[in-house]
Amino acid sequence: MKKLALLLTVCLLAWSAFAGCQTQDTPQPPEPSGSEASASSTAQEGDPVVLCIEDSFEQDAYELENYLKATGVETEYEFLVLPNNTEDRETELTRLRTEIMAGEGPDAFILNATIPGYVTDLSTMEPTEALFPNVEKSMYSHLFLDVEEMVQNSETIDLANCNPTVMDVGVTSGGRFLLPLTYTFSVHIFDTAHLNDPNFTFTSLEELLQSDEESLKGTLAWGSFRLFPDCLDPLVDYEGQNLLVTREAMQQAVEQADALVDLQDESYSESPLVYQSGTGISMYSLLGLSSEDTEYTFFPVPNRNGGVTAAVTFYAAINANAAYPQEAFDFIELLYSEELFTEQGFEVNGFHYGTTFSYGNHGGLSVSIPVKDEIFFQYLESYDILPGTMVSLRKAVERIDSAKVYSDLDLAIYQMYNTWRYDHLEETLEELVDRTVSTMEMTLAE
Repeated sequence: MKKLALLLTVCLLAWSAFAGCQTQDTPQPPEPSGSEASASSTAQEGDPVVLCIEDSFEQDAYELENYLKATGVETEYEFLVLPNNTEDRETELTRLRTEIMAGEGPDAFILNATIPGYVTDLSTMEPTEALFPNVEKSMYSHLFLDVEEMVQNSETIDLANCNPTVMDVGVTSGGRFLLPLTYTFSVHIFDTAHLNDPNFTFTSLEELLQSDEESLKGTLAWGSFRLFPDCLDPLVDYEGQNLLVTREAMQQAVEQADALVDLQDESYSESPLVYQSGTGISMYSLLGLSSEDTEYTFFPVPNRNGGVTAAVTFYAAINANAAYPQEAFDFIELLYSEELFTEQGFEVNGFHYGTTFSYGNHGGLSVSIPVKDEIFFQYLESYDILPGTMVSLRKAVERIDSAKVYSDLDLAIYQMYNTWRYDHLEETLEELVDRTVSTMEMTLAE
């Protein structure tokens, strides 16, 4: 029965993510006003609190607004929805950036990060442009409000139950400016029975190449592009505005990936030994493990220090010039509620809210897990995932020693390797790496 419930759960989550459906007994939201919403630091008493959100998060946002109204909250929220269409989005992003730089703009932002290799615009087969292409860099431009005191006083966020390394992405020497909501990391989930050493792990690509785990290498050889950019982290010191990754490290990583590709064997091209090959860890993939009678081992892509870098995929921040910062925070902190990612939802007067909450598509649970990861893992255990699999999952998470928000710099490295691997350019690897690093340096300096 539990596995049947799981299948229904996954179907509901997937339908919610792509169709934006609500639970049957939840009141339907009003028609969205989209980009008609606007806000500024000169907002008058009685104006709505304006939240800038992604299109894929719109239905979830209205779900929460309906819940707040049902509990008697009188604050009016208005959602400025970023279009998915590239042309319309570019126009809206230009307008918003102009407002923000003029000290105006919406009260807060609840946005996706751009995941390298994740296509969100089917017309161009490219990721859609982010409002903040490098939101960590934006933290040092004083665009966001310090919310440290609000966070410390929030029982809902409850930092003690959040992944501390991931949450520290939003912290600088000047305060806390970003609130990570979901994160991921690149991982291969492999059938433990086919390892020569069931306790094998690797902390570098070289260590993997030198091992005798031929089945694992043969499988990973078909997804070498998924090693990037994570194998090169950490990339940047944002406080000092310096690149940390060197040309030498980048070239070495590409050469090691090429050595892995040389091990490709057709017998491993669609190997039944691997449950997931290199894509980001997510709620969907982990829930699917409950239907498996096989014990799996998690192999996260190691960074340059031998640890694992978590990447924030969905985050919130409050405008430094927000007219209603506390009201904006009141909405944001609800996104940390366990009721949302454990599918319990909220019940008010017989109506249910948030039982199919997905955090949108791009930053959602189809590609990510909540920052309250241990509580989420305890929820997973109720689905009878094999104990050895859960032990390996927790060990992978324990290896997280750094975190970031995916940015245009990550995208540059991902595109660099794909160019080298698939475009067959005339330039040498050294020339391609040099061009990539130069571009990253200019991007960071802008």
